[in-house]
Amino acid sequence: MRERADWMVPLDDAILEYVRDAGEVPPAVIGRNIDSHPNYTGQRCRILADHDLLNRTDDGYYSLAELGERYLEEDLAEGELDSSEE
Repeated sequence: MRERADWMVPLDDAILEYVRDAGEVPPAVIGRNIDSHPNYTGQRCRILADHDLLNRTDDGYYSLAELGERYLEEDLAEGELDSSEE
């Protein structure tokens, strides 16, 4: 099981996994495919981008960042996600 940071919620894993598999996508598409409200999905995507797990383009699309890939692969040092700014 992945070690989530205190600021993360269970839905974050589903978002990161979907973006990894889909590539560059907007929050509405992510939400529709993981059965989550698009507004909440967008809010979580912004938080994940603020913590460097997702990359956000100027047009509002998200892609998986290197740190997000490492998180999904369970290849992070202990506390590495907690060191990011909230």
